[in-house]
Amino acid sequence: MGSLRVMKSRMLALLLTVAAAGSLRAGSVDAGRIEQAEPKGEALFDKIWSIPKLYRDDHNPVIEEFDIIGRLHEDYFNVDSNRGNVSFWEMRRFRLGIDAFLVDRHVEFEAEVDTALHAYHSPSIFYYRMSNLWVRFVVSDAFNIRFGKFQSRFGCDREFSNNYMKTFERGMFDDQLTGGTDYVTGVEVTGKLGHVGYLAGVFSGNLDKEFGQFNGGQAYLAELSYDFAHAWHAEKALWAFDYMHADGKNENTNVFTNYRQAFVTYFDLEKGRFSLVPQFGYGEQVSRKGDLYSFQIMPGYKITDKLEFLVRYQLGIASESNGITTLNRQQKTVGSFTGDTYNACYMGLNYYIYGHHLKLMFGEEYARLSGGTGPNAGYNGWTTLVGLRMFF
Repeated sequence: MGSLRVMKSRMLALLLTVAAAGSLRAGSVDAGRIEQAEPKGEALFDKIWSIPKLYRDDHNPVIEEFDIIGRLHEDYFNVDSNRGNVSFWEMRRFRLGIDAFLVDRHVEFEAEVDTALHAYHSPSIFYYRMSNLWVRFVVSDAFNIRFGKFQSRFGCDREFSNNYMKTFERGMFDDQLTGGTDYVTGVEVTGKLGHVGYLAGVFSGNLDKEFGQFNGGQAYLAELSYDFAHAWHAEKALWAFDYMHADGKNENTNVFTNYRQAFVTYFDLEKGRFSLVPQFGYGEQVSRKGDLYSFQIMPGYKITDKLEFLVRYQLGIASESNGITTLNRQQKTVGSFTGDTYNACYMGLNYYIYGHHLKLMFGEEYARLSGGTGPNAGYNGWTTLVGLRMFF
């Protein structure tokens, strides 16, 4: 593992960057006029990002809009740990697809191909899987139904697409839900009644590059939420409670493999320059791993209209000695390790060139997994990440 001097220098570099950025804006920011990290009339970027929007005519009763969609996420990471060191640049995500709105926007169809052109965990291939392949029927704000393959919602980190994530990876508790994949096959019903939102869904426990074989059991998801944004005069103030129950696990189950049942509650707040996301979770695990309790909190501050600083702290406590396994994508490059207590602290800077559509990211995370028995018990190390995120 690297020396303490290296650790301190990394933290110092990050803090100096934050301080320098803040001093550049000192005295020039109107505290009462806050801009969000979204595109605000940058004419050149608006023109470029309009190119994939191939067709739009709201007066056409058959097809109102047809777009090319895609995302490009580039990452460099360096893992410096007591279990080994790995450095790698990868094309984290490169996806292309189509999105269409039909029948007075009562029907939406999306299809998206995921590639693995330069990834650490898989050989270089163009067609890796279908990440999104679904159709949604919009009856009203109170009732929508979607069929196909798409990202399940559970916890704050799965509230939205990875295009909008402020950290490189999801938190430990949320990331364990589906066992390493974001996109699952199923059907969900969603809606909003005033400030109250709901979701109910059932998903297959078996998955392949497309829809899977539907022979690995099933998982049921439910969500209840309340939107406080108007009452709190905030850009976002969403409380949610999510529940998952997995049933019928067998030798074909390769999704929702870690929990028999789990729940999580969180509050996602964005007001002015500040943001805050506290989250609590509980999971009843499989394979005699016992219960898992999780706490996560992520405050953030917008130093300028385009530069945001954030911190995320995670705590996981398992009732069994080897009840936690490191699942972070970068940590897995040096092995898989177990323990009963997980602590991780992430510090990051995001620079929004064109909102979330085009941004630069820097992050430094320290993680420690303690407790456990056997040769694979325990892990502690630093991970440095630099990346670019773009989508259209």
